[in-house]
This record gives sequence, structure tokens and C-alpha cells, in this order.
Amino acid sequence: MNRLRISKYWSFLTYYPIGSHTSTILQKITMVINFVQSRVESRVLIDFSCTVSEFQNTDHSQCMVS
Repeated sequence: MNRLRISKYWSFLTYYPIGSHTSTILQKITMVINFVQSRVESRVLIDFSCTVSEFQNTDHSQCMVS
């Protein structure tokens, strides 16, 4: 799944010579975007699994999210 996201942003990088300052900046931006997206997706999955767990265990919730 991450490979598809990388390829989505990779098209920006192909227009610049490898090693150019602009290419380096765009690579860093791409890494940040991918990192943030993966963190958001992880958080959503944790919240969703906790919600399901809370519904299944109505007497006692074992979900702890910081």
C-alpha cells in the first residue's frame, strides 16, 4: 500500500535531475508526507479496533490509547 503512495508522489521527482537541490527537497517532502499518512492510518486503525473492543466488552474496556 505504501508503494502505491510513493509512486503517486514519485512523478514529481522524475522531472528534476537526480541530485539537484529541488529533487532533494521534494524527496524529503515525500518522506514527510508518507510518514504522516502512515501515522494517521495507524491511529485510525487503533481507534477503530478500540471502539469495536469496547462494544464487545461492555462491562470492562481493555483499550488503552495514549
